[in-house]
Amino acid sequence: MSTAYKEYDITEQIHDLHERLVNTFQSGKTKDVAWRKWQLKQLWWMLEDNQKELMAAMKLDLNRSSIESMITDFAGARKDILYHLQHIDRWASDEPLGDTFIARYLGLAHIRKEPLGVVLIIGAWNFPLLLVLQPLIAAIAAGCCAIIKPSELIPNSQGLLKQLIPKYLDESAIGLVCGGVPETTLLLGLRFHHIFFTGSAPVGRIVSAAAAKHMTPVTLELGGQCPAIICRSADIDRAAKCVAYSKFLNSGQICLSVNHIFVDPTIYDKFTERLKYWINEFLDGQPTIDTAIVNQNHFDRLLNLIHDTDGRIFCGGSGNPETRRMEPTVILDVDINDSIMKEEIFGPICPVLKGDFRSAYNATKLKGQPLAIYIFSNDKREVEEILENSNSGGVTVNDVILHAGTSGAPFGGVGSSGHGYYHGPYGFNSFTHLRTIMNAPSWLERALRFRYPPFNATETPKALKLKANFKRGEGIDDQRRKSSSAIVDIRCDINAEM
Repeated sequence: MSTAYKEYDITEQIHDLHERLVNTFQSGKTKDVAWRKWQLKQLWWMLEDNQKELMAAMKLDLNRSSIESMITDFAGARKDILYHLQHIDRWASDEPLGDTFIARYLGLAHIRKEPLGVVLIIGAWNFPLLLVLQPLIAAIAAGCCAIIKPSELIPNSQGLLKQLIPKYLDESAIGLVCGGVPETTLLLGLRFHHIFFTGSAPVGRIVSAAAAKHMTPVTLELGGQCPAIICRSADIDRAAKCVAYSKFLNSGQICLSVNHIFVDPTIYDKFTERLKYWINEFLDGQPTIDTAIVNQNHFDRLLNLIHDTDGRIFCGGSGNPETRRMEPTVILDVDINDSIMKEEIFGPICPVLKGDFRSAYNATKLKGQPLAIYIFSNDKREVEEILENSNSGGVTVNDVILHAGTSGAPFGGVGSSGHGYYHGPYGFNSFTHLRTIMNAPSWLERALRFRYPPFNATETPKALKLKANFKRGEGIDDQRRKSSSAIVDIRCDINAEM
């Protein structure tokens, strides 16, 4: 099979595509909810008709098994398509506004859901389908036109998508650009209404800077040094099994993989033995993980991390440079300032640090906000204390990664791990402008006559007379005793003004 797209799009092609999509959006074509449903269903058939070919392309790019591609890329994308089709009518409908009885009864204002416009989606290489199709699904559901830019590090997947996208989707509204850094730079110089980027923090900064020139809003889905915190009360075997799984999934090349582990000193030896046990179970007699490291540069980078650490290699530590397949590697007695802790690992290497859960969350705070924290504990007080003293994009307790697959839940980072959300309604809203519409009836003119000059300085309009229902001198303890201590009673009696 040869699907790698060797020719990158030239400047004229990129400009023509952008201009075509701008014209399409201005025509109003994509605002039609029927058009959006049609495109989502076409995307479904693209996956259904070309499953074998897409699997083969990902196999060539990542040497990943079909079942792993099915669990990740295919299942995630197909689930998203069906979920958006199920809810699109409700999400796209107008919403009534009003937080008073009179406002709700009269129905004077509502929110209209408007698509933002022409958007740019820049995907990452580690999940070739999922990380371009999930945001594309949200953009289509919101009624946007979209240019998608897959990673050049996955040439076979990129090449096949280049062939399939125009075959199944509306070419006047959706297009794909093949290219590397120069082509991406060219795209970032164009005016978009939103940019959705998945990738590393350094590239995310470049994307943000380029978007700022056009005041373009950006969703950044970045990585992060996601820690697992293994508390004394944890189910040790379950924790070890879950951590090992996260390092096998896509060979650890996933932003949600466990980056490093804090283990309570009282269970450190037992946990590391069980971690080694599950690694051997998952290898099933093979020397390396099947899924390859994406390219030689990343393979060499991971080997250098192993060679430069001051920790002790407990298992693994090598790989096959010809196939770029690595041994899952556990490194013990790692210090928080070790060289391996300076960057996101993004591979099947697992440093294990000794520390109770308090030292774990304190160390995590010093390293910024990770995309995820994984807490293994059977003590609710421990879990709550960690949550109170940390911040992250998401959290899974007593497992890994599951929070990212919860239907209808927001997925995104915070701080150094990104900003903005998607999945379900949150993705729809990322590509949507919430437009407030107020219909002012003729009788409202009399109710608001106080706004016109000349003003009577001796009389306060009734509609502006505000009264608080809390007392002077309240302290913090009063707030804890009251269910609502700071509600302002806004006396805006329209009938009284009429």
